[in-house]
Amino acid sequence: MKATVHAPATLSNLGPGFDVLGMALDMPLDSVTASLTAATGIQVITAGPYGNRVPTDPEKNVAAFTAQRVLEALGREDGVELRVEKQIPPGSGLGSSAASAVAGAVATLKACGGSLSEQQLLNICGQAEALTSGTAHLDNVAPALLGGLVGVVSTEPPGIERLDLPHDWRFAVILPHVEVRTEEARRVLPETVPLKDAVQNLRHLTAVLAAVARGDLQTFAANLEDHLAIPYRAPLLPFYEDCVQAARAAGALKLQVSGSGPALFAPCANDDQAHTICAAVEEKLVGWHIDATTYVCRASARGAYQQSEANGDDDAS
Repeated sequence: MKATVHAPATLSNLGPGFDVLGMALDMPLDSVTASLTAATGIQVITAGPYGNRVPTDPEKNVAAFTAQRVLEALGREDGVELRVEKQIPPGSGLGSSAASAVAGAVATLKACGGSLSEQQLLNICGQAEALTSGTAHLDNVAPALLGGLVGVVSTEPPGIERLDLPHDWRFAVILPHVEVRTEEARRVLPETVPLKDAVQNLRHLTAVLAAVARGDLQTFAANLEDHLAIPYRAPLLPFYEDCVQAARAAGALKLQVSGSGPALFAPCANDDQAHTICAAVEEKLVGWHIDATTYVCRASARGAYQQSEANGDDDAS
C-alpha cells in the first residue's frame, strides 16, 4: 500500500552519444513515496531542496504522469498520494525529470504490488519526458531505471543495450547555477548536419564504447567529443570554454557537457583528482558571477531501487 523508491541522477549524450548514451550516477537521487488512498485521483506533495521548483498539478508533474499510466496498465483505479523529494535540480542536465518519472512509476508499481515489463516502464517514463522537453527520449530514463551505461537502440518500441562502467572511475560533476531549458536547447539544433561531422561522431562513439569494454579511462575521456549538438549550443553556455581551460589546467582529461547543460562533467582516475577539478571549475565560474554545486560521483550499476519501510534497507527493484 506504500512504497518509497529512489532514482539516480544521470549524465547523457556523453560526448558523441547525442540522444543515445546515458549513464547513472550514485548521487544525487530523487525519491518518491507512493501511498494508495481511498480517494480517487493523484495528489502530489513536493519536498527537498528543489521541491518548490516542480509543479504539484498532477497534469504537469512527471511523477504523477507515470503513476497514472502505471495504474492504467495494471487496470487499477486507486487514488495515489505521491511525496516527491527533489534532490536533483530541474533544468540541470542531470536527468531531473527522468529520475522523478522513474521513481514515480516504480513506487506506484511497488505500492500496488503489481508487475510490468522493463519495456512497459521505459515506454511510460519516456512519454513523461515529453512533458518537459517535448520529446519522448530515453537517454536519461533508461539509466535512471536500469543503472549502468545505456545505449538507446530504439524508442518505439524501447530498445536498450546496457554496460557496466568500471567501479574505480570517478566523475567530477559541476552544476553552474543557471538553467538551460531542454526545449530551448533543442530549438537551436539544425535539422541537418555535415556528413563529416556525423562520421566524426561515429568514430568517437566507437572509441567510447570500446574504452568502456576494456576499462580504458584515458581513451574514454579523450573521445568525449561532439560535433552534432555542442557547437550549436555554445551560445547557451558562454562560460564553457573558460571552464574547459580551468579543468585542463587542473589535470582533467576532458570536461564535457551533460545533456543540454548546464551541468559539466570530467572523468577522473580517483577522488582527489575529481575534487581538484571541481574546485578549479567552480573558481572559474566565480569570475562569471555564477555559483555552482559540485559532486564527486561514481557510475552506478543500480538504477531505481526501493527503500524498505520496515528497516530502512534498500531493496533492488
